[in-house]
Amino acid sequence: MSYKVRWHEDALEDLKSLDKKTQKKILQRVKEYLPQNPVSLGKPLRGIFKGFFRYRIGNVRIIYTLDHENETVSILKIGDRKNVYD
Repeated sequence: MSYKVRWHEDALEDLKSLDKKTQKKILQRVKEYLPQNPVSLGKPLRGIFKGFFRYRIGNVRIIYTLDHENETVSILKIGDRKNVYD
């Protein structure tokens, strides 16, 4: 089962703000790995972020939600681990 990936406008802006090497790495990982098994690859968040997942690539975090019914991964935010949760 493979999920479809949808990018939120803010996540695309976040991606553009990163350097080209990091952008390429993120796009490759999102394309190849995340749609295949988003539940086991990501870590469920807690507290006020309950219902969201995070996928770690080095110091960069990808925040996303899952829609199991429509088999969709929605990427909401991308950022450095220090400030992505602000």
